[in-house]
Amino acid sequence: MTGRLLAFAGFSLLLALTPGPDFALVTRNALAFGRRGVLLTTAGLAGGLLIWVAASAVGIAVLLETSAGLYTALRIAGAAYLAYLGMRTLWASRHEPQPITSPPQPRRASSIWGQGLLSASLNPKLGVFFVSVLPQFIDTSRPALPQSLLLGAIFIVIGISWMNAYGFSVSRLRDVVTSPRVRRWMERFTGIALLGFGAKLVLDAR
Repeated sequence: MTGRLLAFAGFSLLLALTPGPDFALVTRNALAFGRRGVLLTTAGLAGGLLIWVAASAVGIAVLLETSAGLYTALRIAGAAYLAYLGMRTLWASRHEPQPITSPPQPRRASSIWGQGLLSASLNPKLGVFFVSVLPQFIDTSRPALPQSLLLGAIFIVIGISWMNAYGFSVSRLRDVVTSPRVRRWMERFTGIALLGFGAKLVLDAR
C-alpha cells in the first residue's frame, strides 16, 4: 500500500507542476491581490477538488465519464468561465495599473474564493482523472471507498501546496515589478492564457 501511495504522490506532483487554467488564475489573483488573493484562490480550488473527490467516491464521476452530453455541457461551461476571466483581465489591462507601493486592490473574499471554486469544479478533466486514473492506484483487495478518499486527499494537499508556493512567488514578483508598462503586459499575457485554456477546453476531445 505504501508503494502505491508514493507512486500516486509522485504522479500527483507531476500533474501539479503542469501549467493549466488554475495556474493562470492563481497568477492573475496573485498580481492583483497579493498573498491574500493567493490564499483565497487556492482555498476555492481546494473546495472544487473536494467536490470532485466526493463525486467520484459516490460514483457521480462515473456518470460524467459515460455521458458524452454531460461531459460536453460541463466542458463548455468551464470554457465560458475561463473566457470571461480572460476578457475581464484583458479589459483591466487597458487601464493604468494601481501603484505598486499601494496595498492590493480590495475585493470581497467570497468573490476571489468563488473564482477558484468555479475554476476547479467546472473542469471536467478532473472528473475524468478521478474516475479513470485514480482507481489504478487502489488496492482491489481492500475497501475502495477509504482508499479513494485518501488518494483524493493526497492529490488535494500536493496540488494546493504547490499552487500556494507558486502564488506566493508571484506575489513577491508583484513587489519587484514596479513598471506600469511591464505589469500591464503581464496582465495581458495572463488574460490571453486564460482565453487559450478556455479554447483548449472546448476543442479537446476526451
